[in-house]
Parts: sequence; structure tokens; C-alpha cells
Amino acid sequence: MAKEEPPSISKDLQELQRKLSLLIDSVQNNSKVVALMKSPLGRYLDRHPFLTLTLLVFVAVSAIPIGFFLLLVVLTSLAAFVGVILLE
Repeated sequence: MAKEEPPSISKDLQELQRKLSLLIDSVQNNSKVVALMKSPLGRYLDRHPFLTLTLLVFVAVSAIPIGFFLLLVVLTSLAAFVGVILLE
């Protein structure tokens, strides 16, 4: 016999699904997203979903090392500035 889910779990899943659909609707109705999707680039990416997913994953994965690099640059510059002030 299959074990039934408690009613609270199904209500939570329905609430999560409702919130997710509202989020998707708000993104799709955003004026900047609509303008992008009407542009030639947006139409091209809409016709090539694998390329779009590849670009999205590449940007998301490369953002982490670039962020660390920029953080290192800022911290090094700050340390050099403090060092110059202390030595003066």
C-alpha cells in the first residue's frame, strides 16, 4: 500500500508552486525581458535553447572566480594604501 502524504506537505507544495508561477509571470512580464525577447538576439536565443543554457551556465560559473579576483584586487589595493599611509 502506498503511503499518503500528510495534508500539510501537499499544501506547502501547492503554495510553493503558486509562488513559483507568480515569479515566472513577473519575470516574463518585465519590460526589459520583453524588449530583449523581441530583439534579434532574443529571438535567436529563443530558437536555440541549448546555446542559451550553455551561455547561462558559463556566465554563472565564471562569475565566482571573477568575483574572487575582483575581491582580491580590492583587498590588495586597500592593504597597499594602508601600508603607504602607515609608512609615511
